[in-house]
Amino acid sequence: MLVPDPARPKLTAEYRAFEGILGSFKSTKYDPMMDPLERVKQMRASFSFGKTIPRSSECRFKKELFKYEEQTAEAYWINNLKQENKWETDQILLYFHGGGYMLGDFQAYSGFECHISRLFNMTVIHLEYSRVPEHPLPAAVEDAVTLYGALLQQGISSSRLAIMGDSAGGGLALLTIQAILNRQLPKPRAAVLVSPWTDLSLSGESFKRNRAIDVLLNSEHVPWMVDQALGPNRDQLARDDPIFSPLFGSFNDFPPLYVVVGTAEILEDDSRRVVDKARSKNVDVTLEVGEHLMHVYPLFFFYFREARDTLENIRQWIEGKF
Repeated sequence: MLVPDPARPKLTAEYRAFEGILGSFKSTKYDPMMDPLERVKQMRASFSFGKTIPRSSECRFKKELFKYEEQTAEAYWINNLKQENKWETDQILLYFHGGGYMLGDFQAYSGFECHISRLFNMTVIHLEYSRVPEHPLPAAVEDAVTLYGALLQQGISSSRLAIMGDSAGGGLALLTIQAILNRQLPKPRAAVLVSPWTDLSLSGESFKRNRAIDVLLNSEHVPWMVDQALGPNRDQLARDDPIFSPLFGSFNDFPPLYVVVGTAEILEDDSRRVVDKARSKNVDVTLEVGEHLMHVYPLFFFYFREARDTLENIRQWIEGKF
């Protein structure tokens, strides 16, 4: 990988090596007759993101059960600040993890969340939202609104809150903001979306265009993941319903958005179309396109400069919004 790629001359050798490692893994073949929950359990057992991005030993965290309008949501306060005299910074970042709404949890994502807590100098709150297929959508949205509403009830102003999410968590961030506005709650200060999954109807042209070059998402598995997200009544549900696919929802009165997407991922158009729609509603949107970069590439900051550079861009943008 030290030999430059003439078709992609700007990519670092580290990125191309990491990409090569991921591309060498063979996609698991599942029996189509396997019980969906059993399949998900096997997928969760092999989901190794927590080992890929380990948690700093200096990072502090504590669990809290949030309550709002007779609903509860489990979340973790994460603090990896240089000054440890208090848990709660003036600005707080709510983080919604990815994993197709079915994978990922605090253990898997806390390494990344500890890193951005230090980098952004912010307290991070990790939402342990209800996952599919045990809890089909919109259960995760209800959890997110519960967390947000509970923080407001605790006296934390919405102007102190930002939301960030990757992949399905990016879609969840958009669904949450739409739900917040529908309930006439005050909107957060800003939102950051990393390769958000915004269209469960899979109508983006990039779903086919980038199929052969996406080293993280297998396009053959995604329709099955959509089925699990919608639950047992999926045949009666529209995949482009804004309850599930925020791309087709309202972007009126949205907070400022920072959207990151790579051009080597099947969900590229999920981001580009959200950006276009939000801008058509006069939303303040910043789009960062990672040329030839993979799905959720900023999460792999430990391995290549392209991820670190984008996280620094996000840090500067968030700092400017507060």
